Amino acid sequence: MMASRTALLLTLLLTLLLTLSPGSDAAPHEPLECCFRFLQAPVKLQRLKSFYRTPKECYSPAVVFETRNGTKVCADPEQPWVKRATEKLQKK
Repeated sequence: MMASRTALLLTLLLTLLLTLSPGSDAAPHEPLECCFRFLQAPVKLQRLKSFYRTPKECYSPAVVFETRNGTKVCADPEQPWVKRATEKLQKK
């Protein structure tokens, strides 16, 4: 489980670095952050600090949760636990 989170975080960071690098051929309209893998197990609400949705330009829509320790993880917005977590975080 920890290895998959680490791999996901590294993938997100590399994607961000590649799109922001000065020699990049990235067009200004390309999204900075997209998710390619989703968490399989729910995260406890107490561990979550905030969330946001990936840009509409991304191939797969996703919710990115930021945990209290600063880790960002991708989740499938169609999963019931993700819907409940986003609703509760919006109320805070």
